Amino acid sequence: MPLTTTEKQHWRDRIGKRIDKKIAAITALEPGLFARIESEARTRAIQSLGIAELMAEQERVEQQQKSLESREEQLSRQVLSHLRGVPPDSIDSYAVTRSDTEVNSAIKARQVIHEETLFREHELGRQITQLRLERENLLDTVFLATSPVQVRDLWQKVSDLLGDELSQLQRDAMKIAPPNE
Repeated sequence: MPLTTTEKQHWRDRIGKRIDKKIAAITALEPGLFARIESEARTRAIQSLGIAELMAEQERVEQQQKSLESREEQLSRQVLSHLRGVPPDSIDSYAVTRSDTEVNSAIKARQVIHEETLFREHELGRQITQLRLERENLLDTVFLATSPVQVRDLWQKVSDLLGDELSQLQRDAMKIAPPNE
């Protein structure tokens, strides 16, 4: 009587397990055999394909890349430690991997200060700075132009106390006749 599909699968699995046991027993006699054969076979494959020199160069490039990545991590750690004012060894690896955001934020904040300085050193930049300042103070200027004398006087006294200078539009707004009360 012929075997059913289920019975065939059963015997295939049983025989396969016995073969696997024998392979494991043989492997135990020489533990590094598979790894050595795999390595040697790879070496021979590379040589027989004629790409040994290219693969060696690729390996050198990968080593250089790892070295550069390590140096990049060291530099990121040093930059963060400088920005935070702490020793480099207190910066954890997670912070180093996310350092771009913190560093870029610090650079951007400092860049704004330098941009303002550079704008003040240039004629057109001074004009742009003055217009930006007027735009920033526009709400105050509108309120000054439409406020009673008491508010205007108080605004002037506060500005004097703080050493702030009124913008040109604010000075002009102070000259506009106050609304009738």
